[in-house]
Amino acid sequence: MNYRVVNRFWQSATLFLAPPLIVLLIWFKPAMEFYQWLLCLHLPLLMLHEAEEYVLAPLGFKEFFNLKTEFGSKTDPNFPLDDAYVFQVNIAIAYPIVILGALLAGAAPWLGFSMIWFELIINNATHTIVFQGDKPSYNPGLITNSFVLLPYGMVTLLVATGFFTPLDWALSLLIGVGVAAALGLKTRGRLAKLKASQASPQGVKRES
Repeated sequence: MNYRVVNRFWQSATLFLAPPLIVLLIWFKPAMEFYQWLLCLHLPLLMLHEAEEYVLAPLGFKEFFNLKTEFGSKTDPNFPLDDAYVFQVNIAIAYPIVILGALLAGAAPWLGFSMIWFELIINNATHTIVFQGDKPSYNPGLITNSFVLLPYGMVTLLVATGFFTPLDWALSLLIGVGVAAALGLKTRGRLAKLKASQASPQGVKRES
């Protein structure tokens, strides 16, 4: 699969899909339970965030992460995040959990909320603190994280406190933190592999 082409397609599509999805959700809101409606709203809001990260930002999130943050290689715009990694994180992990979480809001409210934890803890901390460094500046995704996803996550959190059981909280945290930990370990492992292979004339082999 040509991940670069596929990523360009879905990343550009977020700009066109998010607004009509929001309009449709506003239209159907009276017929839906409020919590399920909030979980459905997560998808287009996430799309807006991704549009800022990958389409509207002067330097895309992948390149910013790799070149400008302490988690990146500092020298390679495609390492440790490459096009396959970006596809996997967004299309293979985030989207399925968000969509299934919305569909199963009544039976398994913790599933969709696991990605809310991801937004509130991981996404918010990285965009507003970690990526800012010593001199506050713009990083791809900062605006939508601060003014869209963070307020949305707080509202959803307040709604969840009204009916979540201890098991719901535990399961949502387990999945949300688990996904973040797995991605962190993968990124760290890829970066360690790069450093270990820098002395090799063949360089590092890109593996997803």
